[in-house]
Amino acid sequence: MPQWKISMEQINHKVLKELDEKFGAPFYIMDPEKYRSNINGFLSAFKKRYEKVVAGYSFKTNYVPALCQIARQEGVWAEVVSEMEYELARKIGFEKVIFNGPIKRPAIFKKALESGAVINLDSEYEVDMICQYKLEHPEKELKVGMRININLTDENGNSTIQCRLRFGRFGFPSEILGRNIERLREAGVKIISLHGHTSTSDRAVLNYKIITQHMLATCEKYELNDLELFDIGGGYFGAAPEGMDLTGRPKYEDYANCVLDEALASEWFVKQQPTIVIEPGSSVVSNVFTYYTKVYQNKRVGKVNFVMVDGTVFDVKPTMHSNNLPHRVYRAKDEVKVDRLKVEGDSLEVKAEEADTYNCDVVGSTCMEKDVMLKEVTMPRMEAGDFIQFNGVGAYTICLTPTFINFLEPILMPEDGEWVEARRRQTVEDIIGVYKV
Repeated sequence: MPQWKISMEQINHKVLKELDEKFGAPFYIMDPEKYRSNINGFLSAFKKRYEKVVAGYSFKTNYVPALCQIARQEGVWAEVVSEMEYELARKIGFEKVIFNGPIKRPAIFKKALESGAVINLDSEYEVDMICQYKLEHPEKELKVGMRININLTDENGNSTIQCRLRFGRFGFPSEILGRNIERLREAGVKIISLHGHTSTSDRAVLNYKIITQHMLATCEKYELNDLELFDIGGGYFGAAPEGMDLTGRPKYEDYANCVLDEALASEWFVKQQPTIVIEPGSSVVSNVFTYYTKVYQNKRVGKVNFVMVDGTVFDVKPTMHSNNLPHRVYRAKDEVKVDRLKVEGDSLEVKAEEADTYNCDVVGSTCMEKDVMLKEVTMPRMEAGDFIQFNGVGAYTICLTPTFINFLEPILMPEDGEWVEARRRQTVEDIIGVYKV
């Protein structure tokens, strides 16, 4: 297995120009070794206190096969939420697959069940499916998991659930959980996994204390003594891009200690010794990808300076959040990297020795006014052929980037001392191939 290393300090305008000539800008660069380090760092934070821990990498965050292959090599499981992701995980070679998500079509449900995937049931219609399957195959031993609905609110009743919803829609709420556990038991189906993932907007450590407490109480109340997997889900903070202000941000150890303080104080947990499952996504992949886009022109309209590039906002901020990402510029004329790496809220502290700076918006190549990659930033004056690097674009960008007017960009990574394509640039033949012409 090759040992990849990359130093972003080796990146300069000359290197970027060469990569552009060979592969075409814009492009992503993936750092495999950083990804490997993030995953193992998260796992080790738990294993310092409790050895039985596995990670299920969240495919929806970034399912580049070369990336997922590294996870598999490190003994990580695949966590998937759709038929496409399940089939991709199996194609890559994952033997251990956790199948979550609210919709599992009957055909893929059966296929995943028969392949030994850990299926965490999300609702009563899935209980219906597994019970019917057991009726048709009474000789088979069936094992499933259940996702429980956990309401995360503060002392004032405010919800930290994503989108600020009062109630999340995933998993079994407490009022129907008991009867569905009983249905599974009566059908002869073992419950071997409890899934407590709850999407949050703040990624606070306290959330995981609440999740763990709720899961432990559920295990004790319903005597889930066949439980093998204690799955606390994902949604962690962790792999921050270079240059982000990390003041007050939790570390892997903070999450691990929070969960284990609760788990190891539980008589049920200590007696049963289930395997803790974490499902990291952004927390291990966010800082693994950088994005490079090439400047084509400057344009002044009214009092606004526009730096026009060949990338788009969809490539770096597909959720269209308003924060400026940490970034660097690479100018041909001086080969001096100018850092804008200390983010304070929406503002950027510019570290530049040059006096030829201006306030500008960096805008993308689409014909949409909202295609603004950087808003009101102070930068050295850019010229055609210069490059801008965006940090921390590993999470959701690849999976959410639409094929909107442009071909999907290449993803580059180092391998055996050379730059190779983890994803080649999309072609018109790729697009035509899925359509009837």
